Amino acid sequence: MKRLLACVVVLPALAGAAACSDSGREGECVGSAGDALKVCAGPTTVPGIDVSVYQGNVDWVKVKGAGKQFAFVRVSDGKNSLDSKFGANWKNTKSAGVIRGTYQFFRPSQDPIVQADLLLSELSKNGGLQVGDLPPVLDLESTDGLAAATVVSKAKQWLSHVEAALGVKPIVYTAAFMSSTLGNNFGGYTLWVANYGTTCPTMPSGWSKWAFWQSSDSGTVAGIAGNVDLDVFDGSIADLKKLTVQAKPSDAGAPKPDGGADAGGGSAGDAGVTPAEAGAPSSDPGSAMGAGKGAAPPPPVEPGPAPDPCAP
Repeated sequence: MKRLLACVVVLPALAGAAACSDSGREGECVGSAGDALKVCAGPTTVPGIDVSVYQGNVDWVKVKGAGKQFAFVRVSDGKNSLDSKFGANWKNTKSAGVIRGTYQFFRPSQDPIVQADLLLSELSKNGGLQVGDLPPVLDLESTDGLAAATVVSKAKQWLSHVEAALGVKPIVYTAAFMSSTLGNNFGGYTLWVANYGTTCPTMPSGWSKWAFWQSSDSGTVAGIAGNVDLDVFDGSIADLKKLTVQAKPSDAGAPKPDGGADAGGGSAGDAGVTPAEAGAPSSDPGSAMGAGKGAAPPPPVEPGPAPDPCAP
């Protein structure tokens, strides 16, 4: 497990964007911004990766064996370029016990709702977003030559549409070189920041902390031929799981105010207790349940002492 010292460093204005390597995606290293804020990880991090068609066929069992605990898999580049490995990666991450998430490379020049619907459709075709999955990611690293206000407006449409459809708030992937475009418009979203060749990533404008950090585009991991993006989550595995989709307790399994269900939210029967012993209403038509009332049944009558056979 990678461990970094926790710190926050404010740097003076830097002289421009760093050059980015070509890994099949634009702008994945990080530029710089005036008065750049660098935020280091805390004492505990969780290692992960992100992949696309460029990694070919991934052996996720080997990836898990190499210690990678989570992975983001690409669903598409905009609305026209579906990632041919998405279906396999989405299924096989789960099978291998790797916490999974998906991302879409966002094209501001294209209809944001059409792009979002493609992501939603592909998720649905492949089993949907399930309990234990990370929220979808908007990969926001290209302006397509459009004005900042247009990029912001279209990105917000994508984010709102996906959140409304899935009931979870998406994650935003971006980097400091996008600061002049993004402004402070997305600080309310969980940040996955890209910054290579540094010990502490530089924040894009609007954020003072990150949850995920893409620290390299040239990592090597068992189960993957060639280079792969390396990521870390800032926190423990328990913290990471708190960011995933959570189960919604059913009416039957939810803990009751009077403690009638067990601490794990199971029913009385799960604990080996019969409904009668648990104080459940009887099935008699005259009972509270049969009458459609909400009142609890009367308490049981305590038996008196047994008669003394020797008494006169």
